[in-house]
Amino acid sequence: RALYEKNVQFLHKNKKKALDGPSLNNLAMQLRKCCNHLFLLNGVEEDERAKLKGPIDEGDFLTSASGKLILLDKLLPRLKENGHRVLLFSQFKIMLDILEDYL
Repeated sequence: RALYEKNVQFLHKNKKKALDGPSLNNLAMQLRKCCNHLFLLNGVEEDERAKLKGPIDEGDFLTSASGKLILLDKLLPRLKENGHRVLLFSQFKIMLDILEDYL
């Protein structure tokens, strides 16, 4: 919501420099990133890790930040049980990096 409303103060709270937060130059691209996974935005992953109280599994940490990964986490075991093959595609290379960490 802060991206859509261009609420710069909210996006850059607790940041030392403006570069630590998301860029507002291309709003549509930032919204696409946000829809894929929150960690694609600059500084979000570090903020979420700072909120954690104790150790957490990396896969659970990645999954909990994205609705798409939650769905994928539920679908993949079912598809594997039935012998299906899965091909994952994304236009974002950095999203594929997150998927690699998840798998």
